[in-house]
Order: sequence, then structure tokens, then C-alpha cells
Amino acid sequence: MFGLMAYLYQMESKIFSYKVDGIVLTPVDDQLNISPAFNRKELLNKLKDLFKDGDYKLDERTLDYKIKDGQLYVEGVVTKQEAAKSIGFMSGK
Repeated sequence: MFGLMAYLYQMESKIFSYKVDGIVLTPVDDQLNISPAFNRKELLNKLKDLFKDGDYKLDERTLDYKIKDGQLYVEGVVTKQEAAKSIGFMSGK
């Protein structure tokens, strides 16, 4: 946990929870519930698109898939993209 907190401290970040519509567990029997098939790559691309307008980038390492009341949620961290800083070098001849 300390590593995540240090990571969040270094950059402007936000934590999110995204409800994945249509991905709900349905009972198979008394011991098993299962979701419909879904494409995780498409879901990842959708999440990236949601945050790109605000200059935030999805940190894929933080993604966590959670089930709440039978509904799939994806939780994670997005980080503000800062403008690249250039370093100038002066050389004398």
C-alpha cells in the first residue's frame, strides 16, 4: 500500500470506479454465478477514451475488477499527463 501512496503523491492522480453496463452475474446453480462474455481489451480502450479529454492517462497496473451486488465494476487510478519538459544544453566552441 505504501508504494501506491508514494506513487499517487508524486503526480496529480484520481481514483475511479466504472460500472460496466450489461456485465451482471447470473446464477448457474446454487454455488456458481457467471457473467456474459466480454472483451477486456475493448473495455480498456473505452476507459482510456473516457479520460483522454481531461489529459488523464489510465494506469493499467492499478486496474482491479470487482463484483458488487452481481454487477461488474472496474476500479483504478488515472494520472494527469504533464507537458514534457525540455532541457537545453549550451555548448561553447
